[in-house]
Amino acid sequence: MKHIRHIIIATVVLTVIGSGCKKDDPPHIDLGYAYFPTALNKWIDYQVDTIWIHYTLDTQGLVTGQTGDTDTYPLREELVEDFTDPAGRAAQRMIRYTKDSADHWLPHDVWWQSLDNVRAERTEENERRIKLTFAPHTNTFWNTNAFNVEPELELTFDEVDVPWSVNGMSFDSTVLVTTTYQNNFVKTITYKERYAKHVGLVYREVDSTITQTGYRNEWRYKEVITGYAH
Repeated sequence: MKHIRHIIIATVVLTVIGSGCKKDDPPHIDLGYAYFPTALNKWIDYQVDTIWIHYTLDTQGLVTGQTGDTDTYPLREELVEDFTDPAGRAAQRMIRYTKDSADHWLPHDVWWQSLDNVRAERTEENERRIKLTFAPHTNTFWNTNAFNVEPELELTFDEVDVPWSVNGMSFDSTVLVTTTYQNNFVKTITYKERYAKHVGLVYREVDSTITQTGYRNEWRYKEVITGYAH
């Protein structure tokens, strides 16, 4: 009986301790920070395709001439250094590489990024932009240009936590960011950025068309992941 009593007491104590732990431990809430990694020495390779076309139009809007250019090249982005940005926040410096004629990666330019509890930012070509907000929801809206002098461009989450595949790679969870810009006869904008958990940006597409009296300009940019450091 004494042995049985000891077992009962031990069982009760363990049950109380276990119950206390479960009661005190807060439930885990995924706020989506993994969509914007900050670990150093992780790189992503992309294939970039761009096209620019200038159309000359007559008084009736018909095309009378055309000039333009295209470019295709590989791009690598790598976070290389932690630092404190001018606002006193933790940030990461990013080097963007392109290849030379000998197929060697060479530094092309330097961007930087920061992540806090409510948003992720990138400074691209010295333009500070809000890329994501947390936690991701399809009814969330923000101005990506809130911290620069460019015109307001409202973004939203079009897809949240969905699988996506490209170039033989499959990602279990991605978010798709798009613009809410209302296109018209003068200006049209297509903006898409997709981010994968624990990887970062995996797809980017930005197209714009501006039509004025006498001309129309079209610019298209597409960036698609081709590989990354796990």
